[in-house]
Amino acid sequence: MMTESSSLSDLAENLINQLDRGKIFPPYYNNPEELINPSKNRSKGPPRPPNGFLLCRKNVHKEARLKGFCNMRVISKVSGMLWRSASTEEKEIYEQLSAQVNNLHSQRYPGYKYRPTTRQKTQPYVVPTTNIEVLQTFPTPIINQQQPIIYSSSFIPDIPEMYQFPQFTEEDLASFYYYLSV
Repeated sequence: MMTESSSLSDLAENLINQLDRGKIFPPYYNNPEELINPSKNRSKGPPRPPNGFLLCRKNVHKEARLKGFCNMRVISKVSGMLWRSASTEEKEIYEQLSAQVNNLHSQRYPGYKYRPTTRQKTQPYVVPTTNIEVLQTFPTPIINQQQPIIYSSSFIPDIPEMYQFPQFTEEDLASFYYYLSV
């Protein structure tokens, strides 16, 4: 077994050397009934039918599991390497299998049409700069405190005594109260 310090490429090369390429090209697992993905979440609708590459990846995954590999990153890398090195005839077999799976899929899910949803782009969080007018609105004890405040666990009874909170300067506290008010 390879160590954790092994790179992804080393693990992929190790897996390729252990795999039986004859069970991947042509596909050993080629029953269209077994190759349709079960719907994990029925509220989202039927699953998308797999293409030729995904069927190849399923074969690589099953073979890798038999060899004791279950790292999905390695399996995906090996699948890509094998797919790129496959001849057009080998790929065509997977494309024909994909067509069979698509026919079965259309029988199971009549009227299915792939409708990708666009993800909402998340706005990056921009930390606002500290404004002197905002600092002047804070209560005087927080702004004029000379010593940093040390919070102890006596304020929160669920936290054991061994965990202590770090010290905060008055600038840290002012920023904290500012962010709470935003």
